[in-house]
Amino acid sequence: MKKTLFIHALVLSLLFLGSQAFAIRVELHEKALVSAPFVHLGDIASITPEGSEEETLAAERITASPNPGKSRTIKASSIIEMMRYDKNTADITWSGTKSIEVTRKGQVITKERMKRIVAEFIGRRLQSLPDAEIRFTSVRTPGNIILPTGKITYTVRPSKPTIIGSSSFNILFAVDGRTVKNCTVRGKLEALASVATAAVNVRRGSIITPDQVEMIRQDISKLDAPYFSMDRVVGMQAKRTIRAGKPLDTMNVAPPPVIKKGEPVEIIASRGPLRISTKGIATMDGRPGDFIRVKNISSSKLVYCKVDAPGVVSVEF
Repeated sequence: MKKTLFIHALVLSLLFLGSQAFAIRVELHEKALVSAPFVHLGDIASITPEGSEEETLAAERITASPNPGKSRTIKASSIIEMMRYDKNTADITWSGTKSIEVTRKGQVITKERMKRIVAEFIGRRLQSLPDAEIRFTSVRTPGNIILPTGKITYTVRPSKPTIIGSSSFNILFAVDGRTVKNCTVRGKLEALASVATAAVNVRRGSIITPDQVEMIRQDISKLDAPYFSMDRVVGMQAKRTIRAGKPLDTMNVAPPPVIKKGEPVEIIASRGPLRISTKGIATMDGRPGDFIRVKNISSSKLVYCKVDAPGVVSVEF
């Protein structure tokens, strides 16, 4: 009888030792460094023995990672409690620290790098800008930012599509193709260039002559559409009175009319291949592309016509 009891005890002991030998052991670490958005068990612990069960457990998601460059503490008790009901964790032996400090890797973008990004953006587009001295001053950037690990790309958007006159540049950072951060670099973009300027007061309606124009270096970021050559404005007509020292631009000068009020014109009416011409009298000045009222001499009716060339207007019927 005693011999039988001894054999039973020995068998149970061997079975117990066998199960312990093949049990999964998880040793939690005091500190862990991660790069992914989520913390997995394999990131914060050593799991033995190796094998398919170990791989399955290592892939178990524990919690969300802290922000890039930041740390957070995870309690071992909360991990064990969370995984207690998982069928994959029934035979785990837990050991190690009582809490784990998890730090997420990151890539630092300094204020100086943000300035360089904007400076390079402006530099690449200098060829499309007027022949001017470009200066980006009074630069203000946000503090250093930390991005997730991965391949960084970025897009720069000026506050004005023409770049000139922009007071800020928006940088959209992406990591591995996903937009993760948006920051703004503010400053003053100056573009100094010589522009055509009224040398004297110019009366409205007068044709501009060379002695009325001088080239003066100015900050064109504050101008709408200046002229960078004297030849472009000589022969133009003042649309309004222009004071001396004011830049000449598309708002205050324009080509002189090719048709003047009271002048006889040829009216060409067309529909498909059919063309008919008649005589008319312009009732207003007109430049190429303008629509003006013209009196048809034959019918005495007023019609709106498009100015095509000196003495020629057109209308569809």
